[in-house]
Amino acid sequence: MNVAGIFKPEYFYQPKKALQRLLYFQARPNTEFVDQRLPWGMNIRIRPLEEHGKIISTLGVIDLAVTETLWRLAEPGELVVDVGANIGYMSAVLAARVSSTDGGSVWSFEAHPEIFTELKYNVDNWQKQLKNINFHIKNLAVSNTHGQIELRIPESFASNRGLASVVTQEKYLSENITNESQSLTIESCYLDEIFRNQNIGVLKIDVEGHELQVLKGAVKLLTDRRIRDCVFEEHLDYPTPVTNLLESFGYQVLRIKRGFNRPIVLEPNSQISRTSWQPTSFIATQNSERLIKLFAKPGWQILKAKL
Repeated sequence: MNVAGIFKPEYFYQPKKALQRLLYFQARPNTEFVDQRLPWGMNIRIRPLEEHGKIISTLGVIDLAVTETLWRLAEPGELVVDVGANIGYMSAVLAARVSSTDGGSVWSFEAHPEIFTELKYNVDNWQKQLKNINFHIKNLAVSNTHGQIELRIPESFASNRGLASVVTQEKYLSENITNESQSLTIESCYLDEIFRNQNIGVLKIDVEGHELQVLKGAVKLLTDRRIRDCVFEEHLDYPTPVTNLLESFGYQVLRIKRGFNRPIVLEPNSQISRTSWQPTSFIATQNSERLIKLFAKPGWQILKAKL
């Protein structure tokens, strides 16, 4: 084992994980599902041979910088939204953070019906633990329309089920999607119709390139400045149609960089090399002063958090 391979904050701040890695102390899974304990005390059922499951089994967390970002941005008692929830890992982060004696609401949207059943299983268990949280889970694709749209299922879906994506007409033509087994017809909604009067503290979006359509379906929310912070993955170099849209509504866009002892926020055009193993994520915020203060303290709070 290359010792340098464990010199990561996930291992440095979780010595048990580092020891497991060094000693190969990780049982070979012989079941389709296993339960894993997350650092902050919630259990999540995963598929140990699938990409997300492997990461959680090995590191305890998925995308530590974004995980910590959501934890720092969210506030106890508020309403938060997870678009592209998958099995609910990021929803678990948000739920743990907004949980309070005054309640807190977590809305999770997952389009793929099979993954949604696994999200529901996890949320049902979390509801027993976090009785004061209002969970709302929706088997819907979030877009800029209400109706039916196509969800493309790539060949690699079995090994990484975070890669399913909504098929727009342009994408359909450019990628020559003709095999019916490659796509699935699903119901869609848009955020403005769901959240007519509520304020959203944190909106997390991870929808494999469909982020622009999600935000176009939230124009009233953005206009009324009822979304305080938006955390999203971006596959293109800044500026992008997504960042342009958010900035047109007065949001400041910042790039999230993974440091060793905390996430760092930088100017969106910072010259940082992209990596094949770590997605590039951004924050759009109404209140940059608040955000800078929240990110000033060193340490990974999420790895020390306990319910």
